[in-house]
Amino acid sequence: MNAGGVAGSQRAAWAALALLVAIWGFNWLVMKLALAQADAIVFTVQRIWLAVAVLFVAMAAMRVPLAPQSTWTAIVVTAFFQVTINFGTTTIALAGGGAGRTAVLVFTMPFWTLVIARIVLGERLRGAQWLAVALAFAGLVLVVAPWDWHGDLRPKLWATLSGLGWAAGTVSTKYFQERRPADPLNFAAWQMLVGVVPLSMLPLLFDLPPTHWSFVQAALLFYVGAISTALGFLLWIVVLRRLPAGTASLNIFAIPPIALLTSMIALGERLEANEWAGIAFIGAGLATLVAIAVRRGSVVLPARGDGG
Repeated sequence: MNAGGVAGSQRAAWAALALLVAIWGFNWLVMKLALAQADAIVFTVQRIWLAVAVLFVAMAAMRVPLAPQSTWTAIVVTAFFQVTINFGTTTIALAGGGAGRTAVLVFTMPFWTLVIARIVLGERLRGAQWLAVALAFAGLVLVVAPWDWHGDLRPKLWATLSGLGWAAGTVSTKYFQERRPADPLNFAAWQMLVGVVPLSMLPLLFDLPPTHWSFVQAALLFYVGAISTALGFLLWIVVLRRLPAGTASLNIFAIPPIALLTSMIALGERLEANEWAGIAFIGAGLATLVAIAVRRGSVVLPARGDGG
């Protein structure tokens, strides 16, 4: 490819990254609005099945083999953490808590990833990484405020569990992909298909309220399932093929501020002083990880199909 073609590809990749960050940042507000007319679990099942359909159509269109390319162990383990736990708890947290606050807590994922990678992959925490984890933990305690059992503690715990599940899915993806690499689109599609199955059982086992359908509700579901989850993952693949992984991943950390700002403007959400302090600590921890990543030329990659 000539220099002009390379430059054009780079510009297209940066445009795709900017669009992706906007889509995933705005997604938190859209999900919060959708949950006003739908049960959290029911909506999660709806969004994932829609994303599954789009991803399998995309595989067919892109001539990617439809049969799973990974072992069933890899698919089931990763699907459990990244789809069943991560997607399910994110939506439950959003149903009971603020969109911005939930996004911040879910994005504690990089810190949980460091801890889990130490246990599973034997990757040691070094130097400033300990500082980043300490800052994040202090911020997490301030945001969750476990001493205040009368506030919205449960949504905060669900959001924290979501970040933990996301991290476990990220580490398991790395673990299995190192042993048997698979096409990322194929791997993601089968993850979502397998991960949504246990969630789909819950509406059958429990008397969950039905969705109140309207044109607006259908549009919100389409945005979350088809655009944010499915199209977002396809854009992520494009970005990673054209830009350095570290550069792309660092820009993903713009998502929580976008979620926080849009929820404050559109929904009037307000944070307590301890939550602002906690977010500041978490932000300082993320900034520390960013500095380390820039210096080393590497970063922990988000390994799921959306930003929320």
